[in-house]
Amino acid sequence: MKQMKTACIGFGYRGKQLFGLMRRIPFFRLVAVADPCLEMKGVPDGIACYDRGPDDYLRMLDEQRPQLVVVASPWALHVCHALACVRAGCHVALEIKGGLAEGEYTPLSDLLRQTGLRLFPLENTLFRRDILSIYNMVQAGVLGEVVHLRGGYRHDLRDILLDDEGHLGNRRHTESVWRARFYQEENGDVYPTHGLAPLCLIGGINRTDRINRLTSFASKPAGMLHRIRELGGDDRVRITLGDVVITQLETERGVLVTLTHDTTLPRPRSLDFEVQGTKGLWQGDTHRIYVEGPDRAERWEDDAPWLARYEHPYWTRWGQEALEADRHHEGMDYVMLKAVEEDLSGGVPYPATADDLALWTAVTPLSERSIAGRCTVDFQY
Repeated sequence: MKQMKTACIGFGYRGKQLFGLMRRIPFFRLVAVADPCLEMKGVPDGIACYDRGPDDYLRMLDEQRPQLVVVASPWALHVCHALACVRAGCHVALEIKGGLAEGEYTPLSDLLRQTGLRLFPLENTLFRRDILSIYNMVQAGVLGEVVHLRGGYRHDLRDILLDDEGHLGNRRHTESVWRARFYQEENGDVYPTHGLAPLCLIGGINRTDRINRLTSFASKPAGMLHRIRELGGDDRVRITLGDVVITQLETERGVLVTLTHDTTLPRPRSLDFEVQGTKGLWQGDTHRIYVEGPDRAERWEDDAPWLARYEHPYWTRWGQEALEADRHHEGMDYVMLKAVEEDLSGGVPYPATADDLALWTAVTPLSERSIAGRCTVDFQY
């Protein structure tokens, strides 16, 4: 069996999850991990550790010569880490997201084209079972011509971002330390990829259609301050990110895409997916579908029979083992990693590229510019 010599940069919450799943897939021969705080994180025996500071990953690349590097470092480091890996001759599997400034991914995309190396955006929502079935349904014309797409990241993160005394960014050795700064310095959709990536796949955006322009709106930032006050913290802390950020995107072909970022108000977790076309629509949260029939009866149906009928080959091949291995994310992380293996083994190409990642992440700086200027901005990435 072909194996791929694999290393990891970043061994925090997300890095550990991916590492654990890769250990169950023989294709990935894991050899090393680089992270400045590895002594706290329990790396398995037999794995070389590089923890002599934030740049020790460069020594790992030089000494280990991996073929593939999984980058799961904090967002602001993604692009520089990925660039170093490509310069060292490695394929890259890049955890979402990066893309914090306009044009940030351009040097990486250019370098990938020059070298012929591959970058795999690790956006796991692309591999949700229902998303891939809906993609097949749209390809088959079941919902007709797509007109409107909706999705987002709607997940109350206050317990992650705040410690038990109400201090922001103070949960040691967690993503809270670096992620909290976005709530104190930015005002835009800082995490658009979970919602937008599947919608681009379903709607053919960046393949047969392109985004023309974007307009974003932000609510006031009240939710975090209320929770800080409840925990006895200092509610005079500066919070800049609105509780709810709504972004409207318009494509060349007249498709409207609605994104919502909503992470500091009480709510159950949701990605808020809806796909609407000229023959019907699907709502992910309610597990409902409506496909117009001859009688024009306006009645919802359970989506399960439709999703099963249009099951994607990824899930027919790997679904059972995925659900057994990856209970945390309902199999989609495992399927995502199997799709990386499939591509690198010469099989079905991975369904997203560095150019797709550049598009998805461009929403962050463009939404910030739209909100700050109270204007519509041309979509560039």
